[in-house]
Amino acid sequence: MSLANRSLAREVMDDHEPPPRTVDEVYRFLGAITRWLGGTRATLRRFEAFSRHWRPGERIRVLEVACGGGDLARALVAWGRARGFDLRVTALDLGEAALDCARRRGGADPRLTFLRADVHEAPCADAAFDYVSCALFFHHLTDVEVIATLRAFDRIARRGIVVNDLIRRWRLLAWTWLFTRPFNAVLRHDGPLSVRRAFRPFELAALADRAGLSWLRVRTHFGHRMTLAGERPGPPDSSCQHPNARPGS
Repeated sequence: MSLANRSLAREVMDDHEPPPRTVDEVYRFLGAITRWLGGTRATLRRFEAFSRHWRPGERIRVLEVACGGGDLARALVAWGRARGFDLRVTALDLGEAALDCARRRGGADPRLTFLRADVHEAPCADAAFDYVSCALFFHHLTDVEVIATLRAFDRIARRGIVVNDLIRRWRLLAWTWLFTRPFNAVLRHDGPLSVRRAFRPFELAALADRAGLSWLRVRTHFGHRMTLAGERPGPPDSSCQHPNARPGS
């Protein structure tokens, strides 16, 4: 089995909604792995850099796409609160089971809301959010879908984008195979397949260029993670508008 090219085999959770108990176990596992192996930290590091231009107490609106169990959305809210920003997160997912899991995995928070929608059809005006973020989402997509999704992010995000995902590597494949052995059949199948579906850094950077978003840059992180992220060129002023924003949006 070669990792020279991405696998395009479908994951179980791409096409099926397992029982709630299985969904909960999948998202508990993903949340734990993301916290322990640096996935959450990778996204927060990019927001740390962005926040150098924010004003104390400034309201920052983030759309967290494909939020899954909601761990990263809650981590962003907690991070913003700890640093004195009024960071509001809308956690979006297409799956009702995922959103149900995300709601149950933490208490209600006025700075966190949930939205069931496809990001391409979500009721979001141009530049409706300051930032659009996602994690462990892009490896589910084809190259063409990644380009379309980046363009959707670009339309919705007024200031910047953060994409966080796995790097296709043999060591990560081996560790993922081992870590998922004690769990359910969905994790045992989808976990290793996620690695085989993942991008290499230069592949993701090339897709960003094809999407017309050359201002996004790839960085690699601990735990075989990478982020594709950046802020829109221009003055670091929160009043700046997306070039395609509608008046009053």
